[in-house]
Amino acid sequence: MAKKDCTLEEAIENIDIGGPTMLRSSAKNYPDVTVVVDPGDYEPVLSELKEKGEVSLETNFRLAKKVFQHTARYDGAISNYLGQVEKGKKVLNFRRPSPSR
Repeated sequence: MAKKDCTLEEAIENIDIGGPTMLRSSAKNYPDVTVVVDPGDYEPVLSELKEKGEVSLETNFRLAKKVFQHTARYDGAISNYLGQVEKGKKVLNFRRPSPSR
C-alpha cells in the first residue's frame, strides 16, 4: 500500500489475515501464552524467564495489550488506505460508538 503506484487489487492481496489472527488469538490467551510484537520486549521476557523460570501473568497481560494496539494500528492503516481510495481522503479510525439508549 505504501507504493505510489499500488493498485487496489495489489493492496487487498497483500493484506495479512493469518498473522494478525494468530497474534490476536495468542493475546486472547495471555494467561497461558507469551506473545511478543515489540523486539524491545525480548530481553525483559528472557530475563524474567531466566530469573523466575516463567513469564508472569502481569507481563503476559502487558504484552497482550501491546498486541491489540499493534493489530489495531495495522487495521487502521488498511482502513485509511481504503478510505483514500474510496473517498479521496483518510477516514477517522477508532471512534467510540455512541451509547445505546
